[in-house]
Amino acid sequence: MHQSVPIRPVEALLRPRSIALVGISAKGGAGANILRSGERFGFTVPTWPVNPNAAEIGSHRCYKSLRELPQVPDCVVIAVPADAVLDLLGEAAAAGIRSACVISEGFADSATDQGRERQERLTALARAAKLAVAGPNCMGLASLHYRFAATMADIPAAAVSGGISLVSQSGGLVNSFAELTGNRGIGVNYLISSGNEAVLEMADYIDYLADDPATNVIACIMEGVRNGRRFRAAVERAARRKPMVVLKLGRSEFGARATLAHTGTLAGRHEAFVALFRQNGVAMVDSIDALVETAALFDLAPLPQGDRVVMMTVSGGATSLIGDLGEAAGLNFPKIEAATNLRLQKILGVEREFGNPLDTVGLPRLRKDGNITAVVQALLEDDGVDVIALVLGMRADGWDSHQELVDRLADAATGARKPVLLVSFMSNSLTRHWRGYGHARGLPLVEDLERGLKAVRQLIDYAQFRRRHADRPADAAATPASVDIAVVPPRRVLTEAESKKILAAAGLPVTLERLARDPAEAVRIAAEIGGPVALKIQSPDIPHKSDIGGVHLGARTPAQVQQAAQQVLDNAHRNCAGALIDGILVQEMVEDGVEMILGMTYDEQFGPLVVCGAGGVTVEVFKDAAVLIPPVSHEEVRGVLRSLKVAKLFDGFRGAAPRDVEALVDCCLRFCEFVVASDGRFKAIDLNPVFVLARGRGVRIADALIETRRSEA
Repeated sequence: MHQSVPIRPVEALLRPRSIALVGISAKGGAGANILRSGERFGFTVPTWPVNPNAAEIGSHRCYKSLRELPQVPDCVVIAVPADAVLDLLGEAAAAGIRSACVISEGFADSATDQGRERQERLTALARAAKLAVAGPNCMGLASLHYRFAATMADIPAAAVSGGISLVSQSGGLVNSFAELTGNRGIGVNYLISSGNEAVLEMADYIDYLADDPATNVIACIMEGVRNGRRFRAAVERAARRKPMVVLKLGRSEFGARATLAHTGTLAGRHEAFVALFRQNGVAMVDSIDALVETAALFDLAPLPQGDRVVMMTVSGGATSLIGDLGEAAGLNFPKIEAATNLRLQKILGVEREFGNPLDTVGLPRLRKDGNITAVVQALLEDDGVDVIALVLGMRADGWDSHQELVDRLADAATGARKPVLLVSFMSNSLTRHWRGYGHARGLPLVEDLERGLKAVRQLIDYAQFRRRHADRPADAAATPASVDIAVVPPRRVLTEAESKKILAAAGLPVTLERLARDPAEAVRIAAEIGGPVALKIQSPDIPHKSDIGGVHLGARTPAQVQQAAQQVLDNAHRNCAGALIDGILVQEMVEDGVEMILGMTYDEQFGPLVVCGAGGVTVEVFKDAAVLIPPVSHEEVRGVLRSLKVAKLFDGFRGAAPRDVEALVDCCLRFCEFVVASDGRFKAIDLNPVFVLARGRGVRIADALIETRRSEA
């Protein structure tokens, strides 16, 4: 066996020059299916069957062992019983093979101690030997562009080579993706089934595809990750190069349980994935159909320069439907500029102003004298339009009237700086006659109006992300300002006073307050603070003070302060006998503020996750909040705050003064810097409420609770 020129292990797996196939039988099975997958497409990468009991399988010579192969293959595909896999991997490594694809199941996917231990040994062996291993428990992989197939996936005979690459932790859903893209004639490059990801993880494939010149769009079907930080780094790097579309499974409690049973991978905190994808312009979808349609749009459409969309169709009722679904998708349909509107009226012979979405008053007007070309040209020349779409009820078997319009639309879109696309109202309407049309003509064709409008919104969002980060590297926001971390008391749950001391040292805007040892000292402190005060019991054993009557608000006179301080002490002793009491916190009252919540929870996969949203006592009822993964930018914080329902109160509601939103943004940024600087020290932080005062008056953190990770260290 001759040694070929070495290549990187991952490249050996994903760009193999030769493949060995172990576990193949003339009787059929997984190995035989894998061998046929390459034959069906006439792929030319040499594939050598290995079976000590056969001289030939099909038209292929069979080798008795890896040592007898004509040269060292780049990749070995293993489809044997689980208990034989490790010996084969060891033999492959000893022979100088750099990569392997393990089809075999019976590892962590079995949800048994034996299976998990077997997978741990596989991981250790592969890392020691520097083997790039896909699987185990996977369907294999293929590339229509690089012309090799080592997969059990049912790739349709009509599959088309193109720029979309799929990485899927679900092998079965690879089949669905391949079938749907094949039916639509949408071009595909890689089909990668990653399985249990014992060695190579989703992050490794994303990293590779980010640099692959034949991949324009990275599509992922994922259940979870083991290393959230590594996955985040891969997403942040890839998204700055090319669009990503992700179907995240395991969002529900049932889905999470199924994920664990399926691959042995924890689904992870769904909100963390949502935050990561939102912050990096990744399109998150909820079905295979949406994954395909969105990826297909990204593959063919240029990135728009703004969010102003014009959609035209041929009936008034249709414009209403487009408007309703477009608003739900978050699309901006601006009024068409007067000069352009007059130009369109002249082209279409209509003596009234056009709205947007635009009703062309019937299909014949759009067909007449090639009017569609002139209409599209007018919109292309209008700097107030960023995206142009024609929406029709396409017929799967084609129609001459549609053919003429779509051909002219494709001609007009050629070389255009703006996205020009066709959206069909219905599903399953762009298959038979229209199959492959978009790929051949370079015209994005999207079917199903609701999915299509969401895909357009995601295209706009990704374009905004790319513009925002055009001159900023992926790690530009990763160096926060210097943050001082105060000495943390040696206990798991800190009192409000202890928590605020730490926050104040980090430069966060806490309320004016001091700790009193008894009611008499509380009276003296209240006089020094001035105005009405709040009195709060302080005990590491009483995290929720209000629940036991440990809070009194609005005490003004010395007598009121004395009485209130004694009352919260008595309530604490009565309701929490034996609790350690540090004293009574005397705090300035903050009034006339919009109540927000800022918080942090430590996720074992992603690290600290920051929550911001509507605060107060009803925070768990309305759940008007969003998650951020720090570090974050000013624009990201502002965008998240504006996405909340409570944001309506920021501009002044029913006569109230506008709120100091900039101060809130600054507070959020400082808090994010604090949690990055203290990464790993705290399990949870709860700042609720954070009062947003009138513009120019800032914000105040009125209550705080910190839970340390000390007991977990």
